[in-house]
Amino acid sequence: MIKFFKINLIFFLIVIASPASFSNSDISDPYEKSNRSIHEFNDKVDVYLLRPVSVGYSLLPNPIEDGISNILQNSGEPINFTNYILQGEIKNALSSLMRFIINSSFGLLGAIDLADKLNLKKNDTDFDKTLEKWGASEGNYLVLPFIGPRSSRHLAGSIIDIALNPLNYFLRDEDNTIKISPTILYAVSARSGNMETIDNLRETSIDYYSSLKSIYYQSRSSDIDEILDEKIFDDFFESIEEENNND
Repeated sequence: MIKFFKINLIFFLIVIASPASFSNSDISDPYEKSNRSIHEFNDKVDVYLLRPVSVGYSLLPNPIEDGISNILQNSGEPINFTNYILQGEIKNALSSLMRFIINSSFGLLGAIDLADKLNLKKNDTDFDKTLEKWGASEGNYLVLPFIGPRSSRHLAGSIIDIALNPLNYFLRDEDNTIKISPTILYAVSARSGNMETIDNLRETSIDYYSSLKSIYYQSRSSDIDEILDEKIFDDFFESIEEENNND
């Protein structure tokens, strides 16, 4: 059960947030007072809005829910391609480009991940990682209304990544107004797939704010392979278990 808990939490935090230090004491959080207030607001938004909507979303047939999730993931490939080019990772860039072409052309706009069956595995990156590779510091820890944890560098990178997401242009009406934000779709899809995980984290954390901050930086500073191997979260979850046992 703990393995399932860790894996699902990792994937959720990667969708809504994907830094080298894992200690909260080493994280620059000069706006903690306001961050905590916004965190409490976001938590209420989750409890009274996002979670109920996600519960309804989870009632969709699995093929439909999986298809929506795959489309959302496919829309991130132009982000991966561009950033891998900027990082000088040509092999990964070409893999992301091929994934996008194959899945968009023959996989019902990405609803079916045909590229994965061709052994073209998804490998995510973003402009925050590009800025990190260019030597930019991570900046301060921020909690944004409706969005959640970000470093100031990650926030700047997110603006570029949003501009690179094709769904932001596809989901517009004739007046060039976005009909529905891909960010909302991402949030609902991720929350639906991690219902028990997030609920358990809220209930078991002694300090929910600090727990999310710690996990955010761990997820941002780790490679995907390290996350899947569950190496970086062992100490975090062991500390939670020790605190609960001491209580």
